[in-house]
Amino acid sequence: MQVVCESVLWKYHQLKDEGFTVKVRMTNFRNVEYISTEMSCKTEHWDHDNNEPLPYCPTYSRLVSRIKEIKEDIDFELKLAKKQGENISIKELKQRVEKKPENTPITAPKKRILEFYDVIIEELEKQGRTGYADVFKANKGIISNHLLCYRDRHFHELKSGDFLDLENYIRTLKTESTKSNYLRSFYALWNLAIKRGLCPKEHHPRHFISFQPYKKIRTKKRAISEVYIKMIEKLEYDYSSRPFRSQKYFLFSYYCRGMNFTDMAKLKYDEHILNGHINYKRSKNKRHYSFELHPKAWKIVQIFKVYPMQSEGGYVFPILDLYHDTPRKIATRIDSALKDFNEDLLEFEKQINCPKHLTSYVSRHSFATNLRKNKVDISIIKEAMGHETEFQTNTYLEDIDDSLVAQAIKNALK
Repeated sequence: MQVVCESVLWKYHQLKDEGFTVKVRMTNFRNVEYISTEMSCKTEHWDHDNNEPLPYCPTYSRLVSRIKEIKEDIDFELKLAKKQGENISIKELKQRVEKKPENTPITAPKKRILEFYDVIIEELEKQGRTGYADVFKANKGIISNHLLCYRDRHFHELKSGDFLDLENYIRTLKTESTKSNYLRSFYALWNLAIKRGLCPKEHHPRHFISFQPYKKIRTKKRAISEVYIKMIEKLEYDYSSRPFRSQKYFLFSYYCRGMNFTDMAKLKYDEHILNGHINYKRSKNKRHYSFELHPKAWKIVQIFKVYPMQSEGGYVFPILDLYHDTPRKIATRIDSALKDFNEDLLEFEKQINCPKHLTSYVSRHSFATNLRKNKVDISIIKEAMGHETEFQTNTYLEDIDDSLVAQAIKNALK
């Protein structure tokens, strides 16, 4: 989702001090949401051309800092949603940035940092947001080791030197993506702590850490051509073997519009698939998808309908079972199955001498790119992939394969 953010004066209601509340406006095409900074500014102290406070505004530093904080929170949530494959609405984005879950008690001010990590992780688990909970678990390990040295402390105990030590560690990490993810997660926890009264805004680590999260992280090119898809189709395995199942999972994902492995694992016969059609809600963005199955995808469904290994939970594929009855059990089982799946894909890669590394992501990227290579209009690809905007689809295509651009240039500059 492409979101444009800018600070604005909320002139619909004048405050007692004759100022107006400053809000951050998020715009996604025609959809608009506002997040309050909970601070105000008078019109004479506001730069109306650039939508920002003027330097002589009495609260200039704090106001600029608060606006920046909100924008970085927005950026963090967008990056996290993209990483997890979510297509969140702008309204849900606002809710995540404000992070005010219903019926969530305010944590006692004496809560320590690692304790607070556990509070947030538990809240996310109860909400069924296991992927987000795992992000905080991983971040907790880094902070415990490299910032707290395994000794839990209160937020206000950390000094500038502690944050600089953390920054030095972050700079040793290999990729910009890894550096950004750890820092963004740490900032997200700190923002929650400030909102719950565990520490003052002035003690936010961004005031001491100079490293800035990387703004544009390009993913590796993952698409493979139709030639290699056909080669995978021709591979032969024992009917009851795991490689046989993995081969069918990969092809089903490809012919089912690049369906995510998690969504594929959760498909049920009576609930989601009937008479050659599929109707399901994606587990991460909660959007509904309904379309006619490609004949090859429908054929795979028929194979598993009579397959020796069946799920007692009514699932199409023998990945989940009846006893996987909580979000965490489901997430753990899918994670285990995904590792097995990627191991088998590595073997497929070797057998067909594929130039690209095969992972579960390849089917989705390949679906989009091969449609484009066959001159399918971008608007149709957008609809097929369930994207909200063509911007998302273009980003997918940019990060997958630039051979079309190269060929177009050759043709144009003969």
